[in-house]
Amino acid sequence: MDSTFAEMKKLATLKGGEYSGDVDRLANFRRNGEDCGVPIELVWRIYAGKHWDAITQYVHDMMSGKTRERLEGIEGRVDDLLVYLILFKAMLRERAVAADPGKALV
Repeated sequence: MDSTFAEMKKLATLKGGEYSGDVDRLANFRRNGEDCGVPIELVWRIYAGKHWDAITQYVHDMMSGKTRERLEGIEGRVDDLLVYLILFKAMLRERAVAADPGKALV
């Protein structure tokens, strides 16, 4: 688990910086949500969905005995999805605070 957490932190730092800069890790979701007129959670769902799709295809391939070359290893997809889940949790917390500014989140 330690190596997974280390990889998640690395991904969050590197990819987050590429997509969102250094200040707001949700900036990419905000920007694209605003551009498309949709909530940031929908943007998140689309981005995270591609990783779910890759994992699902991996499982189907495994069950059918099919092997295929993949651009990214399945463990990398899992790590990406874990980071996306943490970002989704940040969105949930942000909405909770916006709904009740006095609410303390842990």
